[in-house]
Amino acid sequence: MIELYHAFAPVIPVFFILFIGIVAVFLLLGRTSGHELNNLKRKLTLLIYIGFTVNLVGMVLVTLMPTDYPNRLVQLTPFLSIIETLQYATPRAIFNSLFLNIILFIPFGFFTYILTRRAGLTVFLSLFVSVTIEVLQYVLPIGRISNVDDVILNTTGGVLGMLCGVLALKIQIVYNILTTGKGK
Repeated sequence: MIELYHAFAPVIPVFFILFIGIVAVFLLLGRTSGHELNNLKRKLTLLIYIGFTVNLVGMVLVTLMPTDYPNRLVQLTPFLSIIETLQYATPRAIFNSLFLNIILFIPFGFFTYILTRRAGLTVFLSLFVSVTIEVLQYVLPIGRISNVDDVILNTTGGVLGMLCGVLALKIQIVYNILTTGKGK
């Protein structure tokens, strides 16, 4: 984790400044449009929109941060880097390479599903955003490697996040039935 901190240290202050700005904008827009945060549902809705927006900003900062690597590379063989990482890398490198790609998209899948409640759209948007990031990593001169395995891992993370969203909504429905006798 210390390695991750050092790798992303330049974007951490930017992320926090953007986070504060995003929260301020959402609160300001809510007040100027007459939407007061006078009940739990409105507060949760605002929190979901803020979480979704902050997650997108974080994904862009993490995935499009320039590196010192001078070449543009693309890896289009599915599962090649996943298999090589599992065979030859240290446990820390496996975590950094594989699991962080999955973890990065879990909040995206969660918030997208909570906002849309459409599984197919959530999977499609996870795939689309991941492909867009990989294309930008290749096109922009930022020294990143575009990798089809990142798309696979990111989309997997989006699906896992969607499943967490489905579970969260199911728990809410059961809670509502138990406390109010109504499903919604």
